[in-house]
Amino acid sequence: MSWDDLSKDELLSRFLQMEERIDELEETIAQKDERIEEQNELIEEQQERIEELETRLRKYENPHTPPSKRRSGTDGSPTSQDDEDDDVRTDGGTPGRKDGHDPEWRSPPDPDEEVDVTCDCCPECGDHFDESVGVTPRLVEEIPDPQTPEITRYNRHYYQCDSCGTETVAAHPDCPDEGQFGVNVIAQSALSRYDHRLPYRKIADRFEQLHGLELSGASAWHATERAARAGRCEYEQIRQEIQDADVVHIDETGIKRDGEQAWIWTFQTVQHTLYAVRESRGSDVPAEVLGEDFAGTVVCDGWTAYPAFSSNLQRCWAHILREAEEAAEKQPEGEPIYQALRQLFVALQARLESDPSPRERADLQRVARRELESLIDRSVPDGPVATLLGKIEGGLDHWLTFVGEPAVSPTNNAAENALREPVVLRKIIGTLRNDRGMFVHETVLSLLATWRQQGRNPYEELRRVVSNNEVMSRAHAVPAVETSG
Repeated sequence: MSWDDLSKDELLSRFLQMEERIDELEETIAQKDERIEEQNELIEEQQERIEELETRLRKYENPHTPPSKRRSGTDGSPTSQDDEDDDVRTDGGTPGRKDGHDPEWRSPPDPDEEVDVTCDCCPECGDHFDESVGVTPRLVEEIPDPQTPEITRYNRHYYQCDSCGTETVAAHPDCPDEGQFGVNVIAQSALSRYDHRLPYRKIADRFEQLHGLELSGASAWHATERAARAGRCEYEQIRQEIQDADVVHIDETGIKRDGEQAWIWTFQTVQHTLYAVRESRGSDVPAEVLGEDFAGTVVCDGWTAYPAFSSNLQRCWAHILREAEEAAEKQPEGEPIYQALRQLFVALQARLESDPSPRERADLQRVARRELESLIDRSVPDGPVATLLGKIEGGLDHWLTFVGEPAVSPTNNAAENALREPVVLRKIIGTLRNDRGMFVHETVLSLLATWRQQGRNPYEELRRVVSNNEVMSRAHAVPAVETSG
């Protein structure tokens, strides 16, 4: 039926129906527009959240972040895994010992006492046993019950020389020159703080729970401080050993002093580790610790303080390879440069495994330098790759030191590993209070790290230095040099 065949009333009815339909469609469109606007707002909020998370992530995933601290490529964190995924590694590896590594078994100790455990009758029917038909041994290791403190009064006699008038007070190795706590309490306080990472209040609780010894958190702090002052002479000996070393790994990380920015530096050799807490991140710190006349090789990252201190450097290849990988991810021109750097580094390491002669090392160094120069000469647009090439060029004299010097490592992993313990402690303590706190922190950390490197027992060594009674006065218990900037 055509419109011409409809009556006036029918046409009016049709128009009214169409107007109602139009109103319905307009309302539907308005509702959809409203939902679209809501979705757009949600998308904007999510985009802002993504940008915020990416900013936070860059703090932990950048070329200067060691692989041990970088997040895994898996979704979710270890704490967000379901119970059924408890055994799944989130760092890209697999649980358990790596293939090819021999298992390690704990050697059973020799028993101090043997106890025969017998039974007279059957627990089921009550019938008496004639004799045992065998023995099932089980070794049980136990520690003694907590011991109460021993309280000793040392009557220290003092004398006056008839010839020169000098007054002398007799000394005893178990009687510290100051304070009322003995050698073991001082050693355990320091070890509990810096090895077991306990707050001083918890250290006090531990002494009371295990030994019935009542002391406050402040007393635990003073005991730890006395351990540091007793060990400061050995700290200076460690510094002297490092000053005389041929190769020193150096790195630094931030720490707070009374809420303000400071830095904890590490200086490490094969046998010694020294920490220094300073308010400076400049070249004055290595100059102070190592001395202006230091003649060894410094293994370091690209921080400007190091070339300002010494020209004999080995720049860290782990850093530059991470930077090259990140540049390749951001800019296509970076991929061949990253691959060339990586292949050069692998080839150098493989060649050095054969222990080449000094002449062969010099030839290898010249060839490798030409390879780096050819990379620098590449024409690339401005961006991350250009920045990378600028860094390679800026450190051109310092990338290949390890090729010519067998004792030099191509990476600064040793110093980065040495900073892990201070970083963990930083998360726990938050801030150092003052110069005395800086003094204690750098001293005890240095002693414990060095003793572990040398295979010595930290507790026994702490007892030794405290027993020597060579305690530095409290007035001198501050970092060697106060710097700022």
